[in-house]
Amino acid sequence: MSIDWNQIRSRYQLPNQRIYFNTASFGAMSNQTVQVQKECLELWQSEGNRLNKRTTEAAKKIRKEVLDLTNAKNHGVAIVPDVSTAMNQLAEVLKDKKKVALLKTDYPATSTPWMARGFDIEWVERRGFGFELEDIEEAITNGSEILVLSWVMYNSGVRLDLKAIGELCKKHEVVFIVDATQGLVANPLDLSEIYVDIVLASAFKWMLGGYGISVAIASDEFISNHNIPFAGQNTIIDNEKDVEVIDNYRQGIERLELGHFKIQQVLALESSLLELKHIGFENIHDRTIRLRDCLIGSLRAIEVDVITPEPLSSNILMIKGSPERVASLEEANVDFTFRHGLIRLGVYFYNNEVDIQRLIQALK
Repeated sequence: MSIDWNQIRSRYQLPNQRIYFNTASFGAMSNQTVQVQKECLELWQSEGNRLNKRTTEAAKKIRKEVLDLTNAKNHGVAIVPDVSTAMNQLAEVLKDKKKVALLKTDYPATSTPWMARGFDIEWVERRGFGFELEDIEEAITNGSEILVLSWVMYNSGVRLDLKAIGELCKKHEVVFIVDATQGLVANPLDLSEIYVDIVLASAFKWMLGGYGISVAIASDEFISNHNIPFAGQNTIIDNEKDVEVIDNYRQGIERLELGHFKIQQVLALESSLLELKHIGFENIHDRTIRLRDCLIGSLRAIEVDVITPEPLSSNILMIKGSPERVASLEEANVDFTFRHGLIRLGVYFYNNEVDIQRLIQALK
């Protein structure tokens, strides 16, 4: 079936207002997803809160869609505010362990919760702009009990081989936690083929769900081996029963869901995921890769080097920046990220060849 990508693009304002290559910073929200949030506010303003039942059902749909998206066969899903909050909760769950392996220059959400709690840190050095499997293996065989890393590196676009790393973690009985924020949806992830204990992902980037909501996916094996010692209002299954009845508490990774659901965010993410599902995740993967390859070829044609080493992510590329180059892009209304002397370009399905042509013209 032929897909009208122009029609799909018309649902998202950002790529139609700017040359938008900044999804790695914030994903364009669709008109429908924004409208869902507006309707929440209008209903609250006029009638008060009548959305609790709808939100509970939406949360169930989100959990199911996330499990389907990642082909997770023996896993559970929690809906959490953000990756940093969930990572701090996991650091508490694993506080009896002493040493954790982390990647130098990885996103702060992966490292700061462990640093703040005084874990012994085994740092994996970056080689150039990437990480070598042998260095990761050395770190986890040097007494580390936990490995935490990002799937796609925010500052280089490198996509790590989760299957190979997971096999090392399984072999050495290391807890494996992945922040998939910069990769999920843009890249296929099949958890039935990967040994990983926890996958976290914020929804405001490639999931296009806006701020304030994320997901945590946990393997059944992790849950069976680790107690989740958290509880709150949302932990109670039946509000008619006394909180002293522990059997009335939700179990598994859903114990990370403490307070009332953030209604706007839950309904927005439900809307976004269903839109993405309707487009087709494979279609999104294929188009993103095609646009990435087109961009790489166009950059090379004007002798601009792509710094992101193999294996490339499908969705993030880095090129060298300079004050002159940054100024040219800004003048051309290109939206991107400039950090540490590098320009980050995020490519997604709502981009098109015209965006690439205009970017290349600005870089000449």
